[in-house]
Amino acid sequence: MSVKLQVAGIALIAVVLVGCGREPVGTRISESAGVTEFSSFDRVMMPDIAGTTLDGKELSLASMRGKVVVLNNWASWCLPCNDEAPVLVAAANKSNKSQVAFVGLDVSDENSSAKEFVDLYKVPYPSIVDHKAVNLPKEPGVPPGALPSTLIIDRDGNVAVRIVGAVHEPQFSQLVNKVTSE
Repeated sequence: MSVKLQVAGIALIAVVLVGCGREPVGTRISESAGVTEFSSFDRVMMPDIAGTTLDGKELSLASMRGKVVVLNNWASWCLPCNDEAPVLVAAANKSNKSQVAFVGLDVSDENSSAKEFVDLYKVPYPSIVDHKAVNLPKEPGVPPGALPSTLIIDRDGNVAVRIVGAVHEPQFSQLVNKVTSE
């Protein structure tokens, strides 16, 4: 096998592993890896993400303007998504619902698998179903297929924080609180 093919194969494996938030075996990435905070001058408008939720209701992020929105991209088969679910659930349960809204974007699951995930972790917030993964590529700065990934959107509808990979405490709650206190 040529060196070019070997390098291409290694690169492909690395992309696949990172695409689901997994670090190659033996590496340790700090909790701050994958976290980007944007100053109020560098923020971009979040395109509207909308669709039908797992419980059959229509939901649009644009309807949540005035609140901080935490948008978490997940899939039931994604191991890091399962790892971070308790952190997101705890943060959502302790958040001030009049100021912060949590929304999931379920990418590529069948409804039955997604509902099992939501039931297992007792997810208290709605998840938009995105079977064909058409909404994830709309998210500014989020690599295609980046699961898990989370955006914290300010009250004006601009992306304030981008997290590629699993969220961790206490950093996650600190980031949400920082945007909420603006």
